[in-house]
Amino acid sequence: MINRMRQFKTQKEMYKWIWENRSHVSEISGKPLLNQNHIQFIWQFAHILPKGSYPKWKLNPDNIMLMLPYEHENQEQYLLFIEKQNELKREYYKEFYSKEF
Repeated sequence: MINRMRQFKTQKEMYKWIWENRSHVSEISGKPLLNQNHIQFIWQFAHILPKGSYPKWKLNPDNIMLMLPYEHENQEQYLLFIEKQNELKREYYKEFYSKEF
């Protein structure tokens, strides 16, 4: 799951790579995403593990889910997001602290 092959210097660089390599549909609803010229385009890249709490994965594309801005604002309400978050927490703690839960 962990994308060790890519090293990004900025979120913008990572978002560009994600946009070029993933389908342009919400991973929550399957609806088409907004185009690159839309004012809320950047809001479609949701960190699964918060970048403030998990800074080592801020630039990890596996820590990003594509979703529409209104879904991003309510991400904690979606079971798929919560499941993905729990999965990534286990991976994060295993990788950085050699702990499993």
